[in-house]
Amino acid sequence: MLFSRVKALVGMGENATDVSIPFSLVAAATANVTLICNRPCVVTSIHAINVNAAVRYLRLYDSATVPVAGAGTPIRRYGIPGATTGAGFILAPTVPFAFAAGLGITMTTGSADTDTAGGRGRKVILTIEYV
Repeated sequence: MLFSRVKALVGMGENATDVSIPFSLVAAATANVTLICNRPCVVTSIHAINVNAAVRYLRLYDSATVPVAGAGTPIRRYGIPGATTGAGFILAPTVPFAFAAGLGITMTTGSADTDTAGGRGRKVILTIEYV
């Protein structure tokens, strides 16, 4: 019996790769406005840990410029559960998330897209893998 190996295409168009690029952030006491990638990219996984008692909110933007906290419309929103002993989530989607322009993030204490409040620093650790 013959088996053929099927490789899942990760990337955009012809930009397939077997190596992701890690982005890691220890949250500051701000809205953590960050431009991770200023070109088309694909998110392959997100790992978020929160050691604050209250939930924190991560927003992902399809943008080639630095997002503005409290403005614009994120294309993905995630609540990072809180617990002083550590809580969070790991997301490794079967089909990676494509960002046509680039990838920016904000992380705040409120769930509304207009929220700009940063939490206490060094309470959330975020890792995003992308290609």
